[in-house]
Amino acid sequence: MPSRSTHAARAPTTDEPARASAPVALARRTTVERILDTAEELFARHGYFGTSIRDIMQACGLEFSLARYHFGNKDALFREAIGRRAGAISQQVIASLDALLDSLGDAPPSTAAIVTALSAPAFEHLKSGERGWHNYLRLLTQNSCLRERPDLTAPFYDQYSPAAARYRQAFALALPEADPDTVRLVQRFVESVFHLVLNELYARAAKSNAQVKASALSPAEVERMRTYLVRFAVGGIDSLARPTPDNPDS
Repeated sequence: MPSRSTHAARAPTTDEPARASAPVALARRTTVERILDTAEELFARHGYFGTSIRDIMQACGLEFSLARYHFGNKDALFREAIGRRAGAISQQVIASLDALLDSLGDAPPSTAAIVTALSAPAFEHLKSGERGWHNYLRLLTQNSCLRERPDLTAPFYDQYSPAAARYRQAFALALPEADPDTVRLVQRFVESVFHLVLNELYARAAKSNAQVKASALSPAEVERMRTYLVRFAVGGIDSLARPTPDNPDS
């Protein structure tokens, strides 16, 4: 990407110390971050197809040409936006699972504990009111609309794959009678429910704010929806992965 390219450097003179380039580098980073912050918010609110580069640049008050210079095109900008927090959230959900497993010793985790650990980092971000994470998590709920464009979401899934693998292993421990295909289905089900709950939170916030703001999500409301997520997901897992008296082969 152009924003990551390294330009040929000339040796500084005695009248021009090497550190003189630092403000320029800082300005470049600030410009890129402003574009990414705005892109993250608009893509989250209007989706990939409902947002143009011109919309983004007008919203952040920068020249259209700067987007072309730093990112090239809309696809590249979207990939950068959806990938830039992926490594962080992946590490956070792995750490949440590690803390759970460490607390249990050799005992297997429950499905409720796994779902709670998986969702904990995201809900903590929402309760903090930090706008960047609020927008990013909303952006992730749009992934299902881009199944025909896996190239756009690859930067997220590539970085999140270690966390996804760890949680599949945890669900397999909690459901020792389930085959690998069922475990994968359980994980997809939980992720889908998670996105539905997030979308419900954003919809509730939108009703009270013409422009959705992080502050519109009260910690109490976020925590209440997290409880619903765990209860609903665990009920679904029990139905998917455990045989019932009426259908012992299910």
